[in-house]
Amino acid sequence: MIDQAKISWQGSLLESKYGVYYDRTIEQAQATMRGDGPAPLMQDLNRIHQIVAGLGAVLRIVNGNVVVQDEYDPEDPDSMPPLSKTTECMLTAMAAAMCEQIAGDIQIRAASYNKRVPA
Repeated sequence: MIDQAKISWQGSLLESKYGVYYDRTIEQAQATMRGDGPAPLMQDLNRIHQIVAGLGAVLRIVNGNVVVQDEYDPEDPDSMPPLSKTTECMLTAMAAAMCEQIAGDIQIRAASYNKRVPA
């Protein structure tokens, strides 16, 4: 679980341009380790962290839309209309694409490391 108080200085997770590993941490890991060291993995994890934070927000929007649908009163001008089914489908398709991208990135990184291990 993310401690929101610890990341409040970053703004919302969707607006965050910062990873959980600072650039200086990655640079130090790169400088002190032979070869690639952990730096590429740390960079990958930063990117995955940002994508997963966005994915969580998308899923909360889609999930919350059910409540908006239940509460919507077309006769009340102050009642917020729910997202359309098309919008919901687009959001869930985007979420699926994000998951597939993460899985693909991990497979690429794993393949590069697996090549280095003698058969």
